Amino acid sequence: MKAQISFVEYLTSMIIFIGFVTFISIQVSSFIPNYLNEVRKEKMRSEAFQLSELLINDPGEPINWENINFDNVKRLGLSDETKNKTNFLSESKIVAFNLNCSNYEKIKEKLGTDYDFSVYLFDSKGQTKIKCSPNTIAFRGINITISRMVAFGNDFGELILEVW
Repeated sequence: MKAQISFVEYLTSMIIFIGFVTFISIQVSSFIPNYLNEVRKEKMRSEAFQLSELLINDPGEPINWENINFDNVKRLGLSDETKNKTNFLSESKIVAFNLNCSNYEKIKEKLGTDYDFSVYLFDSKGQTKIKCSPNTIAFRGINITISRMVAFGNDFGELILEVW
């Protein structure tokens, strides 16, 4: 006896196979947009954390950037280099950052980010020390917020960084 199948059996098995492959393809393709969106979120979350780390624990370049012409600054950072403590900010750099924030594009360039962002620093009494955001805010769909506790002078506060 030969192992033979009829044309109807062949056609039925082919239709079942094509249906199964189509079903799997549709299921996989429905996960791809969600997966790509999660990848974008993680990339932005990483960038936001790096940006907050740069602001909080880096003195900037040059170290005394708050005392020189802002055009000669290579990198911004708010860390107080004289204290050498984690999350301790220089009050003079806080004031200089807030004053220069009117030129948002320059700040963005000095921080080296492609994302739009806003930075807020509140002291323990809730008073605003830094309020830096673009003139027009256009969210791109993904918004990441990082909140960090910091100290400055004889006070402490909260630095909030939003990236979109």
